[in-house]
Amino acid sequence: MLEHLVRLGMAYSEYDGAKDYFYSDSKCIGCGICEKVCLSEKIKLVDKKPAWQRNVKCYLCYACLNYCPAHSIQIKSKIYMKSYTEENERYCHPYATANDIAGQKDGVNSEV
Repeated sequence: MLEHLVRLGMAYSEYDGAKDYFYSDSKCIGCGICEKVCLSEKIKLVDKKPAWQRNVKCYLCYACLNYCPAHSIQIKSKIYMKSYTEENERYCHPYATANDIAGQKDGVNSEV
């Protein structure tokens, strides 16, 4: 039952474009890597802090979360899903840098 609720919640998040799904905490250093690696271009820096545009659908690739050097990008807990991003480590692919991810932007948005 719980697994079905989690799947339903994740499906809704994807449908919803992940509005209010991510946030940055006080550890944010304003480096802009989150904006750089965001393939959907949902993240824009406003006053050196990431802002997730509500009118842009998120691809849920989690690059912003995993490539943030300060670990300031977090996922909000929902009724159907507890987030542990504040306690857990991040995963950056050992062979893909933030520049590699950002370099994919040109091809991604032109095909969508």
